[in-house]
Amino acid sequence: MKDYRPGYPIDERIPDQRARMEKGHLGDVELAAARVVARFTGERVVVQDDNSRAGMVDLRIDYADRPPAYVEVVTDIDQQYSRMVSGVRQHQKLPAARLGRIWYVTMGASANVNRLVRSLVSRLEVFQAADQLFDTVQAQATFSQNEHPDVRRLAADGVIELASAPAKDGEVRIYADGAGGPVGQDWAHLDDWLHEYLHHAERADVRAKLAATHAAERHVFVGMSFSTAWGAYHALSSRYSNLPELAPRLPSEVTHVWIWPWPIGRCLAWFPDRGWFEPGRHWATE
Repeated sequence: MKDYRPGYPIDERIPDQRARMEKGHLGDVELAAARVVARFTGERVVVQDDNSRAGMVDLRIDYADRPPAYVEVVTDIDQQYSRMVSGVRQHQKLPAARLGRIWYVTMGASANVNRLVRSLVSRLEVFQAADQLFDTVQAQATFSQNEHPDVRRLAADGVIELASAPAKDGEVRIYADGAGGPVGQDWAHLDDWLHEYLHHAERADVRAKLAATHAAERHVFVGMSFSTAWGAYHALSSRYSNLPELAPRLPSEVTHVWIWPWPIGRCLAWFPDRGWFEPGRHWATE
């Protein structure tokens, strides 16, 4: 194929597929995963699932010296959280000159952002008229007990943090809740999460698709998100450089696994012939 460049995947998906992936709040995870696999292996990697038939695995590795391998790309993300984040991306700033303050509003996973933004400015005006200014950041657990019923309703609607400050030009800035928890790496959290995730009934189709290839190498590439369990997500923070010591407990249909807290953090992979490693330290191509 004349346009092929080692290290860069060949994308056979139809334009509508690519557009849908790009619009998601994590972007095109399949293409990003394919790029990692292509750079590490140095082999021809094809994003092959073009919806032309049911049960196609996402990626194919066309080895030069042996039969192909297959890679299914999955993303660990709570769909309710995903909808909230996508809504925040569309409404990050709301003009509100008449407020005379900048309001900082953080949405939780249960928030219906598109519905909230239609009334948010007028509701904040009511807060200000009642001298509910939130000069310091308050968490949902605190303002859900507020004496003002409109403040309590905002907590019930999924807002998890509120704060404001005086400003020449009023504005509402909207943020999405992120991941958080204790600082400290614990590989046991990652191992338990990965085992549960790959063996879960919701991944039955992933396991079945890989098994149906009858290939010797059947990879799963797992993209983490801010809704992934914190202990597992934090274990792959870029502040660390060590590797897990124990092999993952993979389903029988899966022979190789890659994990990446896309788009930040360390990508790790486990191959049966080499154990855990960091692909980014072993690129075969640019």
